[in-house]
Amino acid sequence: MIVTRPDGRYGGRPMAGVGERHEPTWSRRRFLQLGALGLAALTGACSSNAGEGAQELDADVVVIGAGVAGLTAAARLQAEGRRVVVLEARPRIGGRVATDRSLGVPFDVGASWIHGTTGNPLTAVAEAAGATTRPLDGDDVVAFDQGGRRWSESELARAEAEFNDLLERLAAHGRPGVSFGEVLAEIEPGWLDDRLRALVVSTYLTFDTGGLDQLSSTLYDEGAVFEGSEVVLTDGYDRIAEHLGRGVAVRLGEPVHRIETTGSTVTVHGATQRLRAGAAIVTVPLGVLKAGSIDFRPPLPAAKQEAIESVGFNRVEKFLFQWERPFWDDADVIAYSAARRDLFNYFINLERLRPGSAALLTFAYAEEAVRSDQRSDAELTQLVLEHLRDLYGPQVPAPIAVRRSRWGADPFARRAYSFTAVATELSHFDVLAQPVGRLHFAGEHTHREHFSTVHGAYLSGQRAADRTAGALTRRTGQARSAYPAFHRR
Repeated sequence: MIVTRPDGRYGGRPMAGVGERHEPTWSRRRFLQLGALGLAALTGACSSNAGEGAQELDADVVVIGAGVAGLTAAARLQAEGRRVVVLEARPRIGGRVATDRSLGVPFDVGASWIHGTTGNPLTAVAEAAGATTRPLDGDDVVAFDQGGRRWSESELARAEAEFNDLLERLAAHGRPGVSFGEVLAEIEPGWLDDRLRALVVSTYLTFDTGGLDQLSSTLYDEGAVFEGSEVVLTDGYDRIAEHLGRGVAVRLGEPVHRIETTGSTVTVHGATQRLRAGAAIVTVPLGVLKAGSIDFRPPLPAAKQEAIESVGFNRVEKFLFQWERPFWDDADVIAYSAARRDLFNYFINLERLRPGSAALLTFAYAEEAVRSDQRSDAELTQLVLEHLRDLYGPQVPAPIAVRRSRWGADPFARRAYSFTAVATELSHFDVLAQPVGRLHFAGEHTHREHFSTVHGAYLSGQRAADRTAGALTRRTGQARSAYPAFHRR
């Protein structure tokens, strides 16, 4: 990756920062390979605009956001010979892919999984990046009830079967404009009073989709899946972003606050720079669009604005607790049917994934994720100890270190990932993906089949690059480069 500071001078490789996306093996979600790409020129006359008055433009395309979607789109366009500049608000690339190594163990603050390795394009990207992976075995689970009683395998199997049956029954009762939670209360008013059932709902459903009072009762199970194992990148998920960013021209510390389209030019206003191009690709998270952080001139069409408002954006926060040595079961997953349904009830044993880490990874979902913002590290430590001491006894020591995400408070994310909310229609994802003149759009929230996933972001970046290149070609007559050699890299 080629990075520049706001003053235009070249900087070094950015540090992996704290600050997306994560889902347990129990969740319903189950993502072309890029080689090193050459650096495109950042300034100079734009030959692709020769048919539009030979304007002096800074780039053929400006990409807003250096997450997976933005890096993928930029790399694909650069491979065609397009001149591309990426503006990134953060001091690092990756977006909601971020890995914190401050404790000597990779803590994926954002994305953690490749969901289904068969046919998933991220499988090839991870291989090309030289990343080491390990399947996370969702069947290797130890589950506890309150008081430290262990749920039996038969009890867990029964609860999962009852949950699947519930989803089928709820499908017959779901109604537009009505939440999953409302319909659940109608057909099974005591469902969440059963602690094991509540645990399954929390880890299978709420984790992916947000609070039950916000989730659509008709679209709760939408989204395509890939077959195969759920795998973790044992040396950190940011290897994906690093690989995608090789050779891509990224200017860091440049939050975009205005995008103007006038005639044949898109002008993108960053914190310190203003770039003019023949097209732009907007890849910022849905939460940023919802917040109105970017002033689009002219304003986005009403249909696009409706889609932005209607698609849900979930809250999930991640927490890593580290001890001197493990005291917990030697299993991939530890689950707990806690009184608080969506807080610290699901633990990933990082000691199994990264030996020597002596750490557990756990989560807060939906409203519990919102509440976590108001809690200090000490308060969160006390809460997790209450749970773990109920499972393993009062002798459980306090952790020696804590790390956490704060996606809800991050102005460049504003929560974690999209879901089908009560007001959502599947067509909204298509509307979010549609170009508006010279503006193109990418990101996980723009992919109808693979929303809320990193592979969805990756695929949307490819799509946006192809649409942008096609539009530039139609306007200017400039031929596109052949793709096959690019794909073989």
